[in-house]
Amino acid sequence: MRLTRILIGEFIILIASVLVFRSLWTIMDEHLGGSYLLIFLAVGLILTLIGLLILNHEMNYEIAKKYTSKTIP
Repeated sequence: MRLTRILIGEFIILIASVLVFRSLWTIMDEHLGGSYLLIFLAVGLILTLIGLLILNHEMNYEIAKKYTSKTIP
């Protein structure tokens, strides 16, 4: 039952994030037009790379911490 609630919650967040993303995209189109598309793409790619590097670093830290805590009795 708990797994079902978690999956329902994640599905709701997924749908909500799509709606928020679509709304922001529409607002940007209305106010900024398509002339800044390449700039937004570049900024988005840079932020994505930074986020992925942070996540990768933190996951490696958690994995290393997990293995070192298992080896120490």
